[in-house]
Amino acid sequence: MRTRKYQIVAWVAFAAIVLVTVSPIDMRPGDIFSVDVDRALAFGALAAMFMIAYPRHALPVGIFMTLSAGGIELLQALSPTRHARLDDAIIKGIGALAGMAFALAYNDLRIRRHAWRDRVRQIPAVADLGLAEPDLMQAVPVTSDLIEAVYFSAVDGRLRIRMRDGEERLFSGVSEGEVTALASAPSPGTYYIENIRTRYPRIAA
Repeated sequence: MRTRKYQIVAWVAFAAIVLVTVSPIDMRPGDIFSVDVDRALAFGALAAMFMIAYPRHALPVGIFMTLSAGGIELLQALSPTRHARLDDAIIKGIGALAGMAFALAYNDLRIRRHAWRDRVRQIPAVADLGLAEPDLMQAVPVTSDLIEAVYFSAVDGRLRIRMRDGEERLFSGVSEGEVTALASAPSPGTYYIENIRTRYPRIAA
């Protein structure tokens, strides 16, 4: 449902830009910044809307927005008070590319956050394993020859690592992104040694 709303907003914005482009010059909205900056921002926002509305179709959206930057500029030939210019189309294209880059980064962040939440919901709570702090820490799946189990609290940033030799180490101030990187690293044990062991404060386990 939310994606559908994004799509509607994107197409309405597209139609509005087309209308403003072909309308007589005296009907053109006033500029907030310089004309070139306004053009770049408008197409950047439009491109970002389409990328967010169609996150699984980045390449078609990219082609569509690039062609639209030139095509919409050519539509000005339909208005006797407007003139199509190549440099204006280039500015719109640059704005569109910037907007698409921003939206791609946003989509990637959103996917990572959803994947993390889904994974945490599917794994057993620490309470089920008979460990301390059952209301705060969640088990994080890790495959490693050095590490047996990992538990993390997104509430206070505490990270508990149980080594395969039975030793447990507890760290504080660890970010959620760091834990995700540890779990997804080709070698979680090496990542722990290089990025966590000496970087974060160790507290009594």
